Amino acid sequence: MKKAVLLVLLCVGGFATAQPGADAQVFLGVTDFARDNQASVYGVQYLAAQRWTRFDFRPVGGVIRTRHASHVVFAGITRESKFSTRDTGFLVSVDFAPGLYLHGGNADTDLGFWLQFRSGVNLAYEFADQTRIGVGYHHLSNASLAEENPGTETLTITYSVRL
Repeated sequence: MKKAVLLVLLCVGGFATAQPGADAQVFLGVTDFARDNQASVYGVQYLAAQRWTRFDFRPVGGVIRTRHASHVVFAGITRESKFSTRDTGFLVSVDFAPGLYLHGGNADTDLGFWLQFRSGVNLAYEFADQTRIGVGYHHLSNASLAEENPGTETLTITYSVRL
C-alpha cells in the first residue's frame, strides 16, 4: 500500500493543482470491506486553504466513526491534482494522516494500538459551484508499532463543499 501511495504521489505531480480554498467534506461507506465483519463508517474532514511546500500539500483533519463506536481523530496532509485546467472536472487526491484510535466495540476489528496511520486516495468530480462528489479508498494501520497490526480498509462516498 505504501508503494502505491508513493506512486500516485509521483504521478499526480504533473497535473494542475486544484483551486485554493478551504473545503468541508462528509463521507459514508464501509470499513473492513474485504472481511466478513464489515461495518458502516462515516466521518467529516476539513481541508485547509493553505498550501505547504512547492508540492502544494494542504493540512487536513477529521473524525471517523464506525457503526460499533470505534473512532479515529486524525490530522495530516493531502495533495490534490486536477486532470484539466477547467473549473469543472475530475481530480485525484492522496493523503496521509496519523491519528488517535479508540476501539469501540467487540464487532469492530481491534486495530491493536492507540496510534494509527491513515493513507489513501480519492477520485472526485468538481462541479461549477465548487462542490465535489467522489469515492475514497483508505488504509488504517499502526505500522507495526504494536505486536497486533491487522489494519483495515475503508471504501467511502464523499461530498465536499468549498467554504
